[in-house]
Amino acid sequence: MRSSSAAVKPSLIIVCLMILCSSSKAADDCSVADVLVNSWIRMARSHSSALPTTQAIRRELEFKTNDQVALKGYSYSPPYEESETAAKHFVLLLQGSASSAAQLAQTASGLALAAKREVFVYEYRGYAAESTAHPTAAVIQRDIDAIIDSLSERGGRGVVIGLSMGAIFAIQSLKRSKGGDLRALVDSAPAQVPTIPFLLRCPQWMNPLDAATADVVQRLGVLYGADDGWSKDRAARQLMEKVKAGGGRVWMIEGGHVDLSRSGLAARLPIYVDFVQQRSP
Repeated sequence: MRSSSAAVKPSLIIVCLMILCSSSKAADDCSVADVLVNSWIRMARSHSSALPTTQAIRRELEFKTNDQVALKGYSYSPPYEESETAAKHFVLLLQGSASSAAQLAQTASGLALAAKREVFVYEYRGYAAESTAHPTAAVIQRDIDAIIDSLSERGGRGVVIGLSMGAIFAIQSLKRSKGGDLRALVDSAPAQVPTIPFLLRCPQWMNPLDAATADVVQRLGVLYGADDGWSKDRAARQLMEKVKAGGGRVWMIEGGHVDLSRSGLAARLPIYVDFVQQRSP
């Protein structure tokens, strides 16, 4: 009997882990352990990038959420507006899970000058150095959607460019939007959100592969680096095929995961500009 009991226990543990990791009936939010969230925030706060020397105009911003949490941010604009119509359009950059808004300063300023658009970046809830708010995926998504709604009030078109985890938020915002005035470019996205036992579990509908439905793909762009581990995932190949077949746009470039070094940005920026200006008036 002892040997039989000893054999049963590991089997029960394996079954429990399979149920935990494979369930697609998760709540409306990701289940993310505090230790993982706190490590992402610590890494984001430790990334202090020097502001670039640029001709773009930089503005310090603050967005007040529905529950009165102040999100710090900034925007970069070209030094002159070529037309009233172009001035209405906006680009919103969404950083990765362990990145700060400041790390996207060079990207934002370069994109503002090249695409002749105002480019916005905000810290996620709980990420700013002085913030004590506890972020969850669902609440961050609501914050992003509220920012997009506010920016859209000017009546122009918008583009959301999400990097890594920010790409998951970007495609969810695109899926939520009803009109055709919002488009999204997802860069280095995990096509399926990974499950880590006891640390991370998200509902299936949050996966970019599942979110890229027929009404979404025509307004969607997908970008991967050839050396990015996510690009080698079978789900990523399925996402690219799905988007291409549905009329969206797909790019595969040299480089790794969200490479914003000088060479990495040189490869990415022309794609960002091309996507932003794709439907210019």
